[in-house]
Order: sequence, then structure tokens, then C-alpha cells
Amino acid sequence: MTPLAFFVFLQAAPAPAGSVADLIQKVSVGKFISAILLVVAVYLLVRASDGLLVALGQKMPRARFFFMRLAPLARFLLWLGAAFLLVAGVIAPTRETMFAILAAASVALGFGAQDLVKNLIGGLVILADRPYQLGDRVKIGSAYGEIDHIGLRSTKLTTPDDTRVTIPNSEVLNGIVWNANSGALDCQVVTDLHLPPDTDVNAALDICYESAYSSPFVLLSKPVVIRAASGFQERPFLLLRVKAYVYDHRFEPAMQSDITTRAMSEFLRRGMLAGWSAASSKNGGA
Repeated sequence: MTPLAFFVFLQAAPAPAGSVADLIQKVSVGKFISAILLVVAVYLLVRASDGLLVALGQKMPRARFFFMRLAPLARFLLWLGAAFLLVAGVIAPTRETMFAILAAASVALGFGAQDLVKNLIGGLVILADRPYQLGDRVKIGSAYGEIDHIGLRSTKLTTPDDTRVTIPNSEVLNGIVWNANSGALDCQVVTDLHLPPDTDVNAALDICYESAYSSPFVLLSKPVVIRAASGFQERPFLLLRVKAYVYDHRFEPAMQSDITTRAMSEFLRRGMLAGWSAASSKNGGA
């Protein structure tokens, strides 16, 4: 509650017998210490709950996503219970005081917490609608990575280059979300390979298929699909887009790197990149 909102509320309505001012006078040092201890205890309990669910997920990989989904719900219920105990058990306000607190809080929210309320509503909608869950690889706006935290105010993900991105839930609520695996352990990995336009396409396709199927990260129970297209960016090129499934989405970058390394090594060995080398030499000589 902001001081301005509290002042406006006190000026707008006379305080009843059990008002906020009376409540402040009734709060003893013992109650204040009890409130602090309660908050600290719940904070430690939340941390312990998160650690326990992570440990269970590591011991039972097949149920890892189930335990990760429980984390935000457990966190929300623990803090909700703490708020109830704090108000009902420690502060124990009268009915008039409770009405006064709710009215003052409403005024405070109206003055300066519109964005916070939007984010809180967005967090509740995310928990109910579940466009993604912990462990999913998603793209929200321009950010792409693995969801590792779903809170009432924001969602956090870690990108493949280990950058932490915090996204307000209101943006998630009004934006577009791309989900690569939707709770599954595997996901599709797309690897783009560029070759000279005069490359033998059939030979290049065979190399790409062999590179994908021989990768230690590939999920062999799902098909490998390769699409060929031509493009131009400073010079013409042949684009081969390899679509394969990784058995664990956490190895997506490793699989992309592995397929690229295997394919490009074979292209070089067969001299299939010589066209670009010759063109570069001519441009350098000119």
C-alpha cells in the first residue's frame, strides 16, 4: 500500500472504531516478530519444496515434467496459506479493520499497481490455461529458450546461450507463444546447411540424412525430413533444412552442432564447397 493511497483513503472516509489506526496500535513487538518468523519460515519451506521437486525429477526422469508442473502451484499455495495465517492468526483484525484494509488496498491498487495486477491475472491464466509448463522450449516474442520459472508476476526462461530472460505475464497473455515440445521430452530440431548453387542435390541429401541418423542425440523412432530450397544473400546458395527429433530437448544445441559438423566435414572431403572457394579466389583477385 502506497502512503498516498493510504492518506487518500483516510481522508475520504472516517475511521471506524476498529480502524487501521487502532490495528497499528494493537500490533505488539511479539506479533511483529511472529509475522517476520512466519514469512521466513514460509520462504524456507518454498525453497525446500522447489529443491525436493527438482530432486524427485532427477531421480525419476520420466516424471520430471510432472514434478516441474507442481512447483509453481506449490509455491502459490504456500504463500497463500502464509497470507491467511498472517492476517487471521498473527494480526487478527476485527471485521471493521478488515474492511478498512481491503478498501485501502483497493485504492492503492487503483493508483499504482495496474501493471502488477495485469501480471498477476496473467500468471493465474497461465496456471489455468497452461500454454506452456516448466521444462518446455518456447518462443515468446523474440526470446527463445527453456522455461525454468513460472511465477504470478513473470515467467523466466534460459536461452541456448545461457542468458536468463524475464517476461512479464501480461505480455505472455497478450502475445503469441510458440511451444516446441508441449510437455514432451523430445522436440524437433531444425538445422540449416548452405551449399553452392551448383551442388549435386541428391548427393548432398544423402550426406544430410546420414549425418542426422548417425548423430548420438537423434530420436530414431521419429522421421528425419530434409527440405531443399534456393536462396540469395550477397550470392546464390542452396539451402538444405534438416528436421530431426532430439531425444531430450536440452540437447537441441548439441544436436544442431553435431549434424552441422558431420555434414560440413563430408562436404569438404568430397570437394562440394569448392565452388565457393573458387568464387572467393576470383573476387579476391579482381
